[in-house]
Amino acid sequence: MIIMFRIGMAAALVASMLVAVPASATTSTACSSDGWLGAWRAQPGGAQRFLQEDANDPLANFAVYPLALPRKISDQTLRIITTPLTSGDTARLRFSNKYGKDAVTFHNVFAGKQQSGAELVWGTNTPVYFNGADSVRVAPGQEVVTDPFPISVRPFDKIAVSFHIPEKLNSPPTYHFDGNHTSYLSPTGSGNHAGNLVGTQFTEQTTSSYYVTGIDVRGTTPALVVLGDSFTESVATTVDADRRWPDVLTRRLQAEGSPVSVVSSAISFNFASRGIRPTVLGPTLAGIGGAAGPDRFQSDVVDVPGAKAVVVLLGMNDLGFFGSAEQVIAAYKELAAKAHAAGLKIIGGTLTPTAGAPLAEATYSLPTALKGREKVNRFIRTSGLFDEVIDFAAAVEDPARPGHWKAGYSPDNVHPGDKGAQAEGEAIDLAMINRVTRCG
Repeated sequence: MIIMFRIGMAAALVASMLVAVPASATTSTACSSDGWLGAWRAQPGGAQRFLQEDANDPLANFAVYPLALPRKISDQTLRIITTPLTSGDTARLRFSNKYGKDAVTFHNVFAGKQQSGAELVWGTNTPVYFNGADSVRVAPGQEVVTDPFPISVRPFDKIAVSFHIPEKLNSPPTYHFDGNHTSYLSPTGSGNHAGNLVGTQFTEQTTSSYYVTGIDVRGTTPALVVLGDSFTESVATTVDADRRWPDVLTRRLQAEGSPVSVVSSAISFNFASRGIRPTVLGPTLAGIGGAAGPDRFQSDVVDVPGAKAVVVLLGMNDLGFFGSAEQVIAAYKELAAKAHAAGLKIIGGTLTPTAGAPLAEATYSLPTALKGREKVNRFIRTSGLFDEVIDFAAAVEDPARPGHWKAGYSPDNVHPGDKGAQAEGEAIDLAMINRVTRCG
C-alpha cells in the first residue's frame, strides 16, 4: 500500500539505445568466489504520479503532507541518496528507464559519500562511466549497469549518486516512490552540477528515488532479499533514520558478525496477486506499485546478485482492496514455486494488524480484510509451503485487542512506526537467517 491519506490529498492535485541487462549478466558468484553482491535496491514502481515535496514534514502527524504535480525533468541534476546495507570496496550502479516514455541520457555520473543534506564528503565524489563513456542514452523500458568503480562502502553509509539529465523530458520519470531518505534536485534548466561538493545548487528535495534503482558491490557474502510493500518500507518510520525492519535486522546481523546482506525489494502499493487495483483512485494515482509479486520475482529477487533466500511480506494490499484470501494464497504458491525453481529458500511473513485504520485507509479495517488476514496468516503458519516463517503479526499484535497493533507501534494503525518496525526486526531468528542464506 501506499498510505491512503497521501492519496486522498494527492487526488486533489492530480485531476543509439542500450538494451536491458539480461538475467545471465547478473547471476551471482557470491560465496563461491569474489563476485557481485546486491547492496541496495529501490525497485522502480512506475512513472511518477505524485510527489512528497517537503521531505522534512513530521510523518507521524499525517496532518500536513505537501504534494505536488509530477515533475518533468529538464536539464537538471539529481543527487539521489542511497543506503547500502553491506560492505565492499568496488561498486556498480543500476539505472532504469523502465516506465519512461522518452529516451533519457544519464550524463556525468558521480558517486560520493554524503556529509549532510546535499553536501558531500570532500575527496569521495568518484566519476562513474558506462563502457568508458561519461554518458549513456537509455531507451524507454530499458535499464543499464555502470562500469565498476572504486568506493569504500560500509553498512548504512549514505552514498550520493549525482547525475545530469540534459534533455527536456516530456513524460514523468521512472521512480521508486518511498525511499524514506531525502534526495535532492537542482531546479529545471539549471544544468550540470554533479561534481558540486557543497550542494548549494540542489534546492529541491524529495523522498523518492528517481532512475537510480540499485547498487552492487564486489564480495563473497550471501544476500537475503525482501519482497514486500509499504508494510516493509513503511512511511510511518522516521525519514533519514534507517528504522525499518530490514534495517533493524541488518544491525542485529552486523552485531553478531554475520555477513548476510539484507536487500529490500519492497515497493509501496505492491500486490501479491494480479488484477487487483484500487479503481476508486483512478489510474493516475494507482500505477506506482510495480508488477504483482510473481511477475517481478525474477527481476527483483532472483536477479539480485548473491540472493540465497527471500522473505515474502505481501498480501495486505490485496485484502485491503477487496481481494480474497484465496487469491493471496494462490500467489504465495506461485512465489514458492518460483523461489524453489531458482534454488532459493522462501520465508513467509505473517501479515500485521490493520484494525482501527483511519478513514483514508478504512478499507484495511473492513471485516472482509480482517477475516482475510486471519485466514492468510493461518495458511502461512500451518501450510508448510514456506521453508521458514517469520511471525511478524505475533510480535506486534495486541493480545488484549486481536487485530490491533500494540500501543505506540503504528501511528496510523496500519503501518509500523519506529517502535513497531523495531519489534518486527527483533522477532527474526538470526540463526534461521544464517541457515537459509548459507552458501553451498
